[in-house]
Amino acid sequence: MACSILFASCSSTTLIQSTPPGADVYVNQEKLGTTPYSYTDTKIVGSTTIFTLKKDGYQDLNVTLIRNEKADVGAIIGGIFVLVPFFWVCDYNPQHNYTLVSGNGAAAPSYTQNAAPVPSSTVTSSDQSSVELGKIKRLNDNGTITADEYSQLKGMILDNKYNYANSPADQIIKLKSWFDQKLISSDDFTAKKAKVISGQ
Repeated sequence: MACSILFASCSSTTLIQSTPPGADVYVNQEKLGTTPYSYTDTKIVGSTTIFTLKKDGYQDLNVTLIRNEKADVGAIIGGIFVLVPFFWVCDYNPQHNYTLVSGNGAAAPSYTQNAAPVPSSTVTSSDQSSVELGKIKRLNDNGTITADEYSQLKGMILDNKYNYANSPADQIIKLKSWFDQKLISSDDFTAKKAKVISGQ
């Protein structure tokens, strides 16, 4: 029972839709289904998944989902008592809509679905702190930021100097996604990350 409850709190589902519908959904060149497609995973906060949408007569569309779009209040509360749920304090938005471009030319540029703003009335300052702490912990664990960078960002959160409106963690996650897709070089990633952390 406890395992099933933990699994349920860790999973997140989003509906991937396209205009027109009926596009094939691929991850790592493996076809998952066709739009509208319900996608579920148990990845931890900050994780990225790159999808390719394909349909005859339309350009391929590459999109990146980042699991940082919506605060999971239940996981945040659970994280107060058990450390593990802090890794799943964010869910995907309920649905993502993409418009395919007609034509048989080169694939359309990749882009990342922007996270919908969370109404301030539903997320307290403490909730925001928990979410951002979870994000930077994940970034440190996967080597995206160093221990010193993690300490610097953590100090900003604890000292109330963190820019929640333009989250440094989200900016770093986006930069990492671009780097993984080879849209920016390693040097560009390092330089831009340093600017984000220093607040420039």
